Amino acid sequence: MKYKDLIHFEPITSVIQLVNAADLAVAKNLVKTFMFSKTIKDVVKEVVIKNLNPESATETKGIQIVGSYGTGKSHLMAVVSAIAENAELLSHLESDDVKDLLKIIAGKYKVLRFEMGTDKPLKDVVFAQIERFLEKEKIKFAFDENSTDSWKVEISKMMAAVEEKYPNRCFLMVIDEMLQYLKGRNPTQLNNDLMLLQQLGEACDNSRFKFMFGVQELIYRAPEFQFQAEMLNKVEDRYSDLIITKDDVSFVVKERLLKKDIHQKEKIREHLLKYAHMFEGINTNLNEFVDLFPVHPNYISYFERIKHGKSQREILKVLSGKFEDLLEKDVPDKNPGLIT
Repeated sequence: MKYKDLIHFEPITSVIQLVNAADLAVAKNLVKTFMFSKTIKDVVKEVVIKNLNPESATETKGIQIVGSYGTGKSHLMAVVSAIAENAELLSHLESDDVKDLLKIIAGKYKVLRFEMGTDKPLKDVVFAQIERFLEKEKIKFAFDENSTDSWKVEISKMMAAVEEKYPNRCFLMVIDEMLQYLKGRNPTQLNNDLMLLQQLGEACDNSRFKFMFGVQELIYRAPEFQFQAEMLNKVEDRYSDLIITKDDVSFVVKERLLKKDIHQKEKIREHLLKYAHMFEGINTNLNEFVDLFPVHPNYISYFERIKHGKSQREILKVLSGKFEDLLEKDVPDKNPGLIT
């Protein structure tokens, strides 16, 4: 019996790039392939919909999406932003309850997406990206470099220009790779960058301007920034956090990467039970072992702890490669045959 006989394997070989979601064909595929765990559905409702609902009558904040490399953070931001921009994509979602959730924001936004890959001040990057986007949309507006108004007021002026051309649309700015950028800033620069983050979050309240960004860990907990604790507290107050957990990653592994039918699960169960007396956890956690086979359930927990080396942290891509190597191999008859 070969490994390929026990699993419906769907490889994950590429890392999602947020900016590609601007292409409709790419966006359609991203929407089709994203797996919404129950937890992700719940937090999308509580964090994303609550803060992006154009008709919200309550306070709205910016959104910080947190997930290690390769856990689906960029994929989730791409899906949300694509549907916010194009209501047609709703039909490609995998479940009706997710469609009901996201239809509140579907097609209501003009969307600007970009990734941080520079050492320029955050204000210069953000304002330049917005001006470039507005120029493409044929909206005349430029931020006043000599203005004594706050950045939040400048965003408000910008939104007046957007609303004049698009009275029925909101404006969503989505940025990826924010944490790596901030970690490269010196203390003086960082203070200004965090101040802008605070004001961008404030600008989301009672406004058609909305802002979402992705990071590998919560900015407020990053040890490199603790000397800015007071400013971090101000930033934290202006954002709602959506955190992708190891359980969400396990869900993707089970339901997309290594999906199994009932007959395959039964064969795996019989195989693993032969080793239950030798391996801790198989008896007490058998269903999890079966669902994740051939990945040991602890693999994902340990993988989460890796803090250095981007390529080593793309867990779904790494697991996909490992299983691809096993596909044509026989399942061993003298050990469980798990990836550990």
